[in-house]
Amino acid sequence: MIDPWHLRGGAGALALAAALTAALPASAQPEDAAAPARSGERAQPPQPAHAGGLAPPLRSARASRSAVVLATAVAPEVEERAAPLTSALDALLSDTAQDLGLSVDLAGHVASRSRPGEAELIERARSSDKLFIAPSLELHGDEVELRLSLASGGSRSLRVRVERVARDDLAVRAAVMLRDLLAELDGGAAAAPALAREAPCSERCRGRLATPARSFGKATLAVNATLYGGLVGFSIQRSSGSDDPRLLYPLLAVGAGVGLGGAIIIAEEWDVGVADAWYLGSGMWWPTAAGHLIYQGRFAEHAEDPAQERWASGLIGGTAGITLAALGLSLGRMSEGGALMAQSGGGLGLMLGGLVEWAGRGDVQRTPIAGMGYGAALGWLAAAAAATQVDVTASDVLTIDVGALLGGLGAAALASPLVFESPTEAQQRAWVGASAAGFLLGAGVAWFVTRPAVAGARGAGPSWNRFGLPMLGVIGESVVGSRRAPALGLGWQGAIP
Repeated sequence: MIDPWHLRGGAGALALAAALTAALPASAQPEDAAAPARSGERAQPPQPAHAGGLAPPLRSARASRSAVVLATAVAPEVEERAAPLTSALDALLSDTAQDLGLSVDLAGHVASRSRPGEAELIERARSSDKLFIAPSLELHGDEVELRLSLASGGSRSLRVRVERVARDDLAVRAAVMLRDLLAELDGGAAAAPALAREAPCSERCRGRLATPARSFGKATLAVNATLYGGLVGFSIQRSSGSDDPRLLYPLLAVGAGVGLGGAIIIAEEWDVGVADAWYLGSGMWWPTAAGHLIYQGRFAEHAEDPAQERWASGLIGGTAGITLAALGLSLGRMSEGGALMAQSGGGLGLMLGGLVEWAGRGDVQRTPIAGMGYGAALGWLAAAAAATQVDVTASDVLTIDVGALLGGLGAAALASPLVFESPTEAQQRAWVGASAAGFLLGAGVAWFVTRPAVAGARGAGPSWNRFGLPMLGVIGESVVGSRRAPALGLGWQGAIP
């Protein structure tokens, strides 16, 4: 007679063994291991399991191969601004290579951010019989151009993939590009799961006449266009000389509706980003305000109906601004820093124009309306034109704005005794000149301390570290075994004065 407790113990041991076998990774299990067949059933051949989109034979073949992931290469002039992206991409590619079955050689890691030559990369791979993965980045406004080069010791060719993606999608696309390069190297591109491959457009776009654009700035554009359309309706009613509310409210509704409808149509026809929408919005508001201020300050005294003609001047300025902004967007995508530069140019120009009129008049008691209008128009025009040609970040523009305001306010406060009690014209002009000088000096100092480091000073960190100031951000790298991650904190770098 068989003891039932022995049967229970044997069943528990078999269950535990089965659980441990299932828990082992695919690479740890023998490839020819087959599941035991039950009585009366034919034993089935083992089926390859998939992990990470690649079959175990490919992963096991790679496990014995050593790979070197080079540091992400960037241009020297953008190395400082690209530091968060490059450090994160270095860690991501190393982890992805290990997840795909490669043995990453951390000792062979080269920290140089310069892009190696293609012939040099192939020769290094052949001499060491390792895989060399060389990533590089190029910044294009809100997008990033990622280039992955793969050199194998057994090949005389170099496999390269290049994609331009949004910054938020960089991590996902980098992992997919590396997986595809390794699949091509092993001849296993067909092993990728069907769901991971994008269907051709003939299948994805079936039943559509056109593929809608991804207009992330649709809401921003709609809000600006709706408000400006209502302003246009109000301006038309005021410039006509009528104050009848029965005409005002329909014009407001029609103007807002036309603005909203136009924004929706534009967003469907073109890929409008958030920065594009704010740049176009700057062309709506600043030239309109400039038209009002210029007319009020220069021509209102001699006009028969100044209110009527002032609203017409605002319409003319807004139309010209929208036209120029649209022409600027036709040159290419606008970055967030460029859109903020256009908005900042109108505001800073308004203040500088007012200071110029004060200096010319020698009377700070009167509001410099005309000067503010001319300054807003010229400041917006100069900044909007520069935004289409230079690549700046929003933080750089904000830093310069804060520096200009602090410098102007500080200089005005220091020179304020000149305008106490009953100042003369010379004293008032001196106070205005000191304020303008502080304004420009503050902007210049802010630009100087935030500009990128010189090309020959690689690894020297931000340019403001020449003053011995602390640095908050990525200060190093944390390595635990084969895992790497950027270290964040407060550090001190550079010469202490």
